[in-house]
Amino acid sequence: MHTATPTTELDLRGAYPEVSPLVQLRYIARQLQLFKPRLVQSDQAGNLLTRYRGRGMNFEEVRDYQAGDDVRSIDWRVTARTGKTHTKLYQEERERPVVILLDLRSPMFFGSHRAFKSVTASGIAAALGWTGLQHSDRIGALLFSDREIDTVRPRRSHHAVLSMIHSTVARAAELRNPVAENGSQPMKTLLEEARRIARPGSALFLISDCHDLNEHCSQSLYLLTRHTDLQVLRVTDPLELELPTQSLTISDGRQRTFLNSGNRPLREHFAEKQAQARADVEQLCRRHRLPLLDFDNTKLLVSELMSFYGSRQQNGWHKNKRQ
Repeated sequence: MHTATPTTELDLRGAYPEVSPLVQLRYIARQLQLFKPRLVQSDQAGNLLTRYRGRGMNFEEVRDYQAGDDVRSIDWRVTARTGKTHTKLYQEERERPVVILLDLRSPMFFGSHRAFKSVTASGIAAALGWTGLQHSDRIGALLFSDREIDTVRPRRSHHAVLSMIHSTVARAAELRNPVAENGSQPMKTLLEEARRIARPGSALFLISDCHDLNEHCSQSLYLLTRHTDLQVLRVTDPLELELPTQSLTISDGRQRTFLNSGNRPLREHFAEKQAQARADVEQLCRRHRLPLLDFDNTKLLVSELMSFYGSRQQNGWHKNKRQ
């Protein structure tokens, strides 16, 4: 029998993710819950309980018989007791494939403390994968690098999560610079690919810094969310929001330069520009009714996950949802 791994051992740090810590995140899966039961439109079989009415394994309630009800569902005891025909209703078990959309492009290769955004994003992806598998969902992923999209087809197997983790570590290891040398494929491309592989009723989790989740993505978001549920998990480093008062030496991995952030107008202009960019993302998510959760890559990842997805904090993500 496995013993629980202390939270401190699950603290992800550094510029590159490693396989072992991502695998160990499976120990917190039982404490997380990705979503509550809700109405879905697909007719697939699986483990997600929904409000869909029909024949299934779990009895829900009894109501008056209505024309068209299956006579096999008539509750004869209640009918005999009340003198009026009643029928049984059931909750059907449904399958909800979980597809993780992980952004591992160059801008994710940045961090001021504890971990780079790419490391935090990789940890979130692994934790969500283990959690979905814990609840018997099929787990798949799209790993989005500057020029490639790696696909992990949804499967109800720990091999699917392990495949995602190993591919994630391999792709993240290729990152060298927060600025792509010859450009990078846009977020719109990832969303279009997600539309291609995600079956109706799937739950999608987009993990990114959302730097280019903009109006160019609006049509793709609209089409994607017609038949799937999408959550946006935005990973941000505090240094991207506001420059410190002291001057900085910054590097792209090859060259160093001096940034005079003691210049107040410069700091104010930077903060205003970043605040507007974040507000634009939030407005886009509100328009498409997408939950938007913010992760700080300088904070302890497990604590951040528990605050949003902890089984004892089931309403937590609703409090952070932009509507």
